[in-house]
Amino acid sequence: MTNYKVKKPVVSVYMPVFNAATYLPEAIESILSQSFTQFEFIIIDDASTDKSWKVIQKYARLDKRIRAFRNKLNLGVSLSSNIAISMARGKFLARMDADDISSLDRLEKQVKFFSQNQQSILLGGQCAIINESNQIIGFKSFPLSPHKVLIDMLFWAVPVQQGFMMINLKKLPKNFSWYQANQSSAEEIDLFFKLGKYGEFANLPENLYFYRQLPNSLSHRNPKSTFFLTLQSRFIALKNGYRPSLLAIIINLAQIIAVLVLPNRFIYSLWYFVRGVNHFKSNLSLTLAKIGVKS
Repeated sequence: MTNYKVKKPVVSVYMPVFNAATYLPEAIESILSQSFTQFEFIIIDDASTDKSWKVIQKYARLDKRIRAFRNKLNLGVSLSSNIAISMARGKFLARMDADDISSLDRLEKQVKFFSQNQQSILLGGQCAIINESNQIIGFKSFPLSPHKVLIDMLFWAVPVQQGFMMINLKKLPKNFSWYQANQSSAEEIDLFFKLGKYGEFANLPENLYFYRQLPNSLSHRNPKSTFFLTLQSRFIALKNGYRPSLLAIIINLAQIIAVLVLPNRFIYSLWYFVRGVNHFKSNLSLTLAKIGVKS
């Protein structure tokens, strides 16, 4: 299924989907309700076995900005993302994850930032953390530091939330290589290293994205596997000329020792402490009205 009625989108939003039917309606509606309307919404279902494709088809029939596609075989998040990106026609590329929620003015503020900061290539911002019941359980802060600090941070932490990212496509060559097809987790690390060669990184100060933390996610089930995939991307970057600071190298070595020594259940607690991720128990439920999303 496809739809080309949006002739000149400024932003191409892409969303890879696999078995996300439970949270998919809220994710889709949060994009369709954006105050900035000049976008196309590329949704690619990676051969889901739940009702995800039916949900996508329903919304595609209702909104002409959606371009919906389905893989015949499960190809993984990286290759599915590459397929979606290859069809993007906008000046800017925005990622949306299928179990998260964007605030009403996310795209508007990101496009405005790029119009005022021509040197930037990658933009993120601050995130609230929500659980399965849409309760806010914490906040994920990203530094407002200069590009030099953010690119150095890549050697020990992720400086931009992938689901919240927007990329300035005008700064990239046409033959730019996106995600590595064989990565199922931490796929954004290698991409960020490559993007850093073409422009600057930045984060908005506002909480414009609601990141859903699920206990059964791949990264939480096996944090050691996720870490070593990340480490592999860091080593590849070194081979390609990336030069981290001495502090970043020291932090990276400390991470390797901690991951090798600690059991899985302690790794994320330590990581949240190091990254300054604020977790708390709360009865505050997120509603679509609170973030300006039409239901």
